[in-house]
Amino acid sequence: MAKSPNTLSAADAVKRMADKRLKARDLVEACLDRIAAREGEVHAWEALDPDGARKRADMLDRRARPVGPLHGIPLAVKDIIDTKAMTTECGSPIYRGRKAGKDAACVAQLVQAGAIVLGKSVTTEFAGAHAGKTHNPHNLRHTPAGSSSGSAAAVADFMAPVGYGTQTSGSVIRPGAFNGIVAYKGTYGWADLAGVKTYAKSLDTLGFFVREANDLALIRAAYGHEPADPPTEAPRIGFSRTRWWGQAERYNQKNIEAAVKTLRAAGAKVGSWEMPESWDALIEAHNRVMTKEATFHYGPERKRFPNLLSPSLSQSLEVGDAVTPAQLADAKRRKQRALADLAPVWERFDILLVPTARGEAPAGLGYTGDPIFNRYWTLLGSPCVALPVGAGPFDLPLSVQLVGPHGDDDKLVAWARWVEQRLS
Repeated sequence: MAKSPNTLSAADAVKRMADKRLKARDLVEACLDRIAAREGEVHAWEALDPDGARKRADMLDRRARPVGPLHGIPLAVKDIIDTKAMTTECGSPIYRGRKAGKDAACVAQLVQAGAIVLGKSVTTEFAGAHAGKTHNPHNLRHTPAGSSSGSAAAVADFMAPVGYGTQTSGSVIRPGAFNGIVAYKGTYGWADLAGVKTYAKSLDTLGFFVREANDLALIRAAYGHEPADPPTEAPRIGFSRTRWWGQAERYNQKNIEAAVKTLRAAGAKVGSWEMPESWDALIEAHNRVMTKEATFHYGPERKRFPNLLSPSLSQSLEVGDAVTPAQLADAKRRKQRALADLAPVWERFDILLVPTARGEAPAGLGYTGDPIFNRYWTLLGSPCVALPVGAGPFDLPLSVQLVGPHGDDDKLVAWARWVEQRLS
């Protein structure tokens, strides 16, 4: 039986459209049908633009050739990212009904590459810790994580093949892990964030959710990057349990170790990398930078609408208030020291393999999970990819995280394709 178009990866869908075996309109309709069937349970969307998506799909179907790497691919756009046709409410009543009137730079580029904006996906309040309405599609009683909850759930539940995320702490990689899909957080600064609501300027990074690692190469191409050649040799993988291995659930530790064993058997040259003890301070360093910068960016909302901020955001801003200039400077020094620690690591290894999350998605919707295994990579600006592998005791997805050298995102994606094939 032929696959329904909405279950295709972006790469497969693009190829079928190029071969005239699939129309963009049929893909859009399949996604809308899935949304109609499941949105009442999953709650992944804040707004949809079905008429606009159909109109653009019809226009693309009239073209003799694909207009770009993402020709005809529907997008779920996180609701802190501006779009021309829909509101951008940032998960807050403060911005209810707000229209930016134009697409954010990162949306405009993918539209120019042929993509179709299908709708705005749920975000936690201002991409922070206060949970939104989205449920994990694998088990509706469990969190999809945050802050990019709607995009991750939409891709996992076959409502859209590609979803936007942003990460300031763990808001792309952890939702990817909890929802059993591929997630990518780029090197800090890799994409233009004009038109994206800022939380912490030195940390905020664009990311994406997709169904397979091949899709990431298409997205990178749409932003003007040349895909790396497929690797002809097995990678040199540095396996790091990290300084926080004891906080991972035992079943997750076993799952990660089994993945490492599989990759070694497939020919990967796997060694160990022990994080320096000094990295223990990176969690606090990240939190100080994040909360302090948030006080700068949310000063206007805090002054005008203090009663419309959630208790969790208000508390985070109070933590930021208490960060002294000396503490902020110390956090930045610790970041630079850690980056120096990493430099020789890339002479030994092509990628690092590390935990993605403590375990499977926690039960309940109020708590979006612990970003303990994401914070330091975000602070350091490293490119990361989460790949689904295995399942936990509640049969919810587990994952591994791959980390690459700063700026070598295309090589990381190529290695992720290699790893994905061996772990699938």
